[in-house]
Amino acid sequence: MRKNKFIIKEVLKKDTLITYNYDVKGDFAKYFWLGEMFNVNYEGINIEQVPDSIAVIPLVANVLPIIWLNNAVLVVPEIDKDFYDCIKVLRKSYQNMLPMCKFKGKIKAKKVVKNSFEKKDRVAAFFTGGVDSYSTYISIKDEQPDLITVWGADIDYENVEGANKVKAFVTDIAKKEKVNNIFVKASVRRFIDNSELEKTYHSQFNDDWWHAVQHSIGIISLAAPLSYINGYQKVYFASTYTQADRDARHVVCASLPEIDNNVRYGGVQVVHEGFEKSRMDKVKQICEYAKKKKDLLLHVCYRSKVGDNCSSCEKCYRTISAILTEGLDPSKLGFEYNNKKKKEMIEYMMKQDNSEGLEKISGLWVDIAKNLKSKNKKILNNFQKDALFLYDIGFIKEELKTK
Repeated sequence: MRKNKFIIKEVLKKDTLITYNYDVKGDFAKYFWLGEMFNVNYEGINIEQVPDSIAVIPLVANVLPIIWLNNAVLVVPEIDKDFYDCIKVLRKSYQNMLPMCKFKGKIKAKKVVKNSFEKKDRVAAFFTGGVDSYSTYISIKDEQPDLITVWGADIDYENVEGANKVKAFVTDIAKKEKVNNIFVKASVRRFIDNSELEKTYHSQFNDDWWHAVQHSIGIISLAAPLSYINGYQKVYFASTYTQADRDARHVVCASLPEIDNNVRYGGVQVVHEGFEKSRMDKVKQICEYAKKKKDLLLHVCYRSKVGDNCSSCEKCYRTISAILTEGLDPSKLGFEYNNKKKKEMIEYMMKQDNSEGLEKISGLWVDIAKNLKSKNKKILNNFQKDALFLYDIGFIKEELKTK
């Protein structure tokens, strides 16, 4: 077996774009598309003054899980000292999360640079307009965070129509909230061969590569050059799960406090925000905010290819149901909702009831039903009454009986 090596030769910065010249050697080269090199475009922000030791971080972070799991060597010309020092901590956190795997590998940096750049009174938060990121924004809005939206993560790298729609959506939110928004296009999921990674690792993770090991440090790293330019003190990354989720469902997820909170670059603090809040807690928070704002729209759907909510997938139905239990009209928050849609949603849930389709996320549905159950039955409004179908879903009914 040839020794696996990922050799970063050069970091190229031109106007708003960072590209990387690198070579991959060894058997693990099958996991990379060398015809599609990694690149990051910071729309409207000139990044030429960013030091290479900071500019290299997005690539390093996105290859680290592959380096670790293949006991490979990552060779880099220079790297920020804070990030270099945090790599060992991150690897240990990954090892604890996935004890069945071996996280090894080495980082060979020709130069480790202690970056100390001016910190301004600014923070940033990654923002998609979904439940998690919207909840985080509401929680920290007094800090007036810059909202960073990534094209190439949840929005497919080639989906121009969808990206433009999400961009317009986030720009409108930022304008109404009087904060800045930044659009970043990055080939975080395109430069690797996901099909090969899935073949090797899906059975070990019982989850896909992106969600299980790449997405959090991969996305968080994209803020490193922006932090240098804008002088961020903190960068927020919204939580997905709570400790209860992890304990009950044995969740494998790249975004956890012990991972995200340990990412460091140039003295910037990364904050995994909202770990104490369940998804239903977040929907409650958003609904309360929506009552004040009156024009709040959510974007939660990954199924739709045009940047809106399809209102026909499990995630859309789950969010619609949660909104209903709070007594709000989902059609006012970015979803299609009417009697026909209600009927479709109920039929979908009845079909899923006896399958394994909702096994991993059944607890999220039960939380929604519990929220409805906590309301005074005598004063339920029509939207809350629409959600009463939840009590007829078998696994929800059984769970509520045990409580």
